[in-house]
Amino acid sequence: MIVATVSHLKQTPAIATEIAQRLGCGTAPAFDISAACAGFGYGLGLADGLIRSGSAEYVVVIGVERLSDLTDITDRSTAFIFGDGAGAAVIGPSATPGIGKLVWGSDGSQKDVISQTQAWDTAFGKPDAVNGVGESGEAKWPALRMEGQPVFRWAVWDMAKAAQKALDAAGITADQLGAFIPHQANMRIIDAMIKALKLPEGIPVARDIAETGNTSAASIPLAMERMLQTGEAKSGDLALIIGFGAGLVYAAAVVTLP
Repeated sequence: MIVATVSHLKQTPAIATEIAQRLGCGTAPAFDISAACAGFGYGLGLADGLIRSGSAEYVVVIGVERLSDLTDITDRSTAFIFGDGAGAAVIGPSATPGIGKLVWGSDGSQKDVISQTQAWDTAFGKPDAVNGVGESGEAKWPALRMEGQPVFRWAVWDMAKAAQKALDAAGITADQLGAFIPHQANMRIIDAMIKALKLPEGIPVARDIAETGNTSAASIPLAMERMLQTGEAKSGDLALIIGFGAGLVYAAAVVTLP
C-alpha cells in the first residue's frame, strides 16, 4: 500500500497503514510518500520496481489530498485552484509491460516557488522540553503558497522535455497515444504543453481541472478515471501521464490504461 499525499496532517503514523487495515490487507507493507503533484507517478514507479524485483505481487497506489486544510482562502494566487480528491490503482504482474520507463527527477534549487508559508514549529512555537507546551503567542496555521510565473515557465518548457523523454523511452511517437493525461495544474499550462509537445489534433487530453481543481497527487488518477468513464479514452489505450509540483519534482511515463 503506497499513499502519495502532502496533506495528511499527522507526521506519524503513515495514513497508508490505516487504509490497509480498513481494507483488510493483513500485514501488507504500507507507507506514505511526499512528492506533491508528482506523487502518483512516483508511486507507480515504486510499485513497478517492487513487482519486477519480486518483493511484491500486487501494489495499491493511492493519490489523495485534502488541500482545503492547507489553503489560505484570502490568497488570490492559490485559493481558487486547489481542491480535494482521491484516486487509486492496483498494479500487478503482467506478461506484457503496462507501465513504461519512468522519467522522474527534481530541482531543489526551485524549492521555494511552491511551499508552505511557514514551518510547523514557526507557526505553533517550538515545543517545551519539559511539558510539551508551545511557546506563547497566537498560532497561525501554515498554508500553501505559489509563485505562478516561475512554475508556469518550468512546467511548460522543462516538463514538455520530460514528457518527450517518456515517449522516447517507451519507443513510441505522440501520434500513437490514445490519451494525454497531465497533472491538472491549470488550463494554460496544459495548452502550452500540448503546443510544446506538438501533440497531433484528435488525441484526447484530460482537462477536468475546471470541475475538480488542482488536487495534487490525486489529479492524474481522477482525470484518468473521468476519461475512461466518458469514453474519451478506452481501456488498453496508451496514455502519456506527467505530474509535476512542489520540490520541484516531476514524473512522466507512458502507461496502458486499465
